[in-house]
Amino acid sequence: MEKASKRKITVRIQEGGRDWKGGKEVRTLLSQFPLPPFVTQEVPLLPIQRFFRATLGVFRYIVLVTQGELLAFFQAFLKNSLLREKALFLCSSQDGDLLGELCEVLPPSETAFLFLARRPEEFWGLFALFALPERKKVLVGEPHGAFAECARECFFPFLPVDVPSFSFWQRSAFLYLPLSVWGMPPEEVERGFQEGYTALREEAFRLALFLWEKEQEGKGRVHIVAEPPLLGEVLSSFFPLLERSCEGGLVFRAGSPQTLWNEGERVWERGITILVLRALSGEGFRVRIPRELVSSEIFAGWGFLRECSFEALEKAAIDALRGMLRQRGEAFAELRLPLYSPFFLGQCIAFMQYLACYSAWLREVDIFSEPPLVRFERHVVSCLKKRCQEA
Repeated sequence: MEKASKRKITVRIQEGGRDWKGGKEVRTLLSQFPLPPFVTQEVPLLPIQRFFRATLGVFRYIVLVTQGELLAFFQAFLKNSLLREKALFLCSSQDGDLLGELCEVLPPSETAFLFLARRPEEFWGLFALFALPERKKVLVGEPHGAFAECARECFFPFLPVDVPSFSFWQRSAFLYLPLSVWGMPPEEVERGFQEGYTALREEAFRLALFLWEKEQEGKGRVHIVAEPPLLGEVLSSFFPLLERSCEGGLVFRAGSPQTLWNEGERVWERGITILVLRALSGEGFRVRIPRELVSSEIFAGWGFLRECSFEALEKAAIDALRGMLRQRGEAFAELRLPLYSPFFLGQCIAFMQYLACYSAWLREVDIFSEPPLVRFERHVVSCLKKRCQEA
């Protein structure tokens, strides 16, 4: 049986060489905020699973067409996921060149194009949709909008999705349907969400409060340093949401220990570092230096590499960075996340949702309001109409 601390995300914050707990004000402040609406929303899984089997299960190739934060998340996740049952391709709904190439190389009878769009993104999704007149198309979108109307009039398979807001789309068919294509059980991800919402609320709020206080002190950047880099890539897909929640007061970026070290002291002083580590360790992919090299002058003293691993190298780099931060008295946080599990994927996303929501509420930002993308779309349509009329 795993220890409880290794079964959920844990947060440790240090400042001036001491642990930062936030004091009694953490729970006092937290009690003043209601539960975010994404915690209480209903997500029926059976209709999503039935829809997958009826519309996508028979196809060998699936092309996922989307954009923005959905595309960024799936790009990071697909790059590192080992749970694939079908050949899945990603394409931005704004990338006409790639869309055309995929149409040329993938056999029509074995390929389905899966279009995902939140309401403000539907215009770009429809633009890509209309470019594929003779292909199998499956639509996923909000119940009342252009996708829904297009599906009704053109008889496309359509899965309606209710989400609390544009920013909090993650616990819905927007996530669960592509994960079903990957062969990842959505019920396990949902279980991770449920446990995360129960167990991680205070941890996420404490980190949000810490970042807010550091911003008040003049910090403007948050450096995410992850071991392994996979964690940083997945978390970086949440950076636009986190930056919106801070109204641009904090800029989030991911990098390696070497990158942060090279940038120098002035960069460290202007930012906060968050070390993201995996909670469970293993031997990892091992390194074995040939015996012949150990005896050479250049490799003298490298004998320890015969019993080393990539994971040990990653941890050593983190240890060196952590030691430097402590020596300088810098404030930093450590997140320990389990890895490679549908359950912990749900838990991780739940934590990031809490972090974004409470970061916004601490700054009195309405993170659930309509995004500026809606107004941008109107300008794009106006400019496109003008271009088409002039052509």
